[in-house]
Amino acid sequence: MRKSKLTITILLLVLAVCTRFIPHAPNFTAIGSLTLLGGFWMREKKGFVLIPLILLFMSDLILNNLFYKGSSGITWFYSGMGFVYAGHLAMMAWGNYIVKKPTKMSWIGHAAGANMIFFLISNFGVWIGNPSIPQDIGGLFLTYSLAIPFYLSSLAGTLVYGFVMLFSLSKVLNTAPVKN
Repeated sequence: MRKSKLTITILLLVLAVCTRFIPHAPNFTAIGSLTLLGGFWMREKKGFVLIPLILLFMSDLILNNLFYKGSSGITWFYSGMGFVYAGHLAMMAWGNYIVKKPTKMSWIGHAAGANMIFFLISNFGVWIGNPSIPQDIGGLFLTYSLAIPFYLSSLAGTLVYGFVMLFSLSKVLNTAPVKN
């Protein structure tokens, strides 16, 4: 059963990455739930915590080189990528160290908190050194205020896909469904 749980978890993570390739509202994908639940599900397997980041990087390569291709050559990295991945690492840490047993109600709080940390880190990366945004506290607050719709969409995606992932895992493994 233990090997089955890992296989199903990895399958769910791969399917979550696929949501980046279907038409969606900005940031309404399963990436937030992928990193948050990836940290939770793989906490005993320290090396496997990298699986969500590897899947994210692979999907970035596909998106940047097949869908958003703008120049010749392969795009391995993009501007602000370090901040985006730092935000995902923070979400994984939240899942690994803070999430004890995701219930329907606690999932809402975990999704909101982890997405807020991602929002703060990734949008700091948008602001810092950006010549089109004033490099003062007002510019930072402007960046955060303009990004609120993206936070809300990301949170909605994390909530919806997270519930689907939690429900799917509990049904496939014949365990008790997520409790209220």
